[in-house]
Amino acid sequence: MRLSFPHLLLVLAILPSIAIPQETPPGPASGEKDWLEHYYENPDPERFVEQMKDWAGDGTLDNDHAKPALIAFASQVIRQNRERLKEWYEALSGLDPKQMQVLHTAMLFSRTEEADTILRDAFGSAYDEQKRETRKILEMPLDKQGTMDMLWGFYYATGSETAIRRIVIAFRFRDAPDKPEDVDVPDGYVPLYKHLPHFAHEALLANAERHPRLVEILRTMLEKDETLLPVEKEGVYSVLSHLDPKTWPPKDGAAKGA
Repeated sequence: MRLSFPHLLLVLAILPSIAIPQETPPGPASGEKDWLEHYYENPDPERFVEQMKDWAGDGTLDNDHAKPALIAFASQVIRQNRERLKEWYEALSGLDPKQMQVLHTAMLFSRTEEADTILRDAFGSAYDEQKRETRKILEMPLDKQGTMDMLWGFYYATGSETAIRRIVIAFRFRDAPDKPEDVDVPDGYVPLYKHLPHFAHEALLANAERHPRLVEILRTMLEKDETLLPVEKEGVYSVLSHLDPKTWPPKDGAAKGA
């Protein structure tokens, strides 16, 4: 028996509207850093099922702030181990429906034939419609709440330079207008994109302090990436300057995104 469409995915739930109350967007899921945050350094897929069950038991899979990063992270672990997905799916079938949504959404974002087969069997044509409407993680708009956290989840699973390049794009919003033309922004609300430069700076800085690979990615990006816009270079330089002011002396007006 196929499941009904409303129980399929969390995609719309983690991508709300462009305007949010004025606050700093949530950071990457805290999770268990030794495994999730540093997974790409020493991949251990054998632990996937056990960890998903642990997250179900301690409420992490029910935490709306944690879901975007967890979904992206799990999607890439699945993609890297697609031949094991059927086994994993059967082992996790005992999760409650809302927790299964997290797994289903991760499977969607894995963009694998193995996930397609399982989800199409469970949801029929509704799945194909949802897949057509869902962008890949590295193509998602930055000005949607959840995208930045998904990029960090993607990075933790893969160590991807491309994910970091997407995060750096957020510095482009430094000089964006508070109220864009033809968009009704309620009083007391600030478009999410106005938070993005600050969020990108603080998240890159915090993660770079724990991830030597990230520092190397930023350094190489600054020195060799000819696609960087001036405001992006300022943002990357500011992060590196905070980490090592002797190597990268502070510059007045560097794009910190404040």
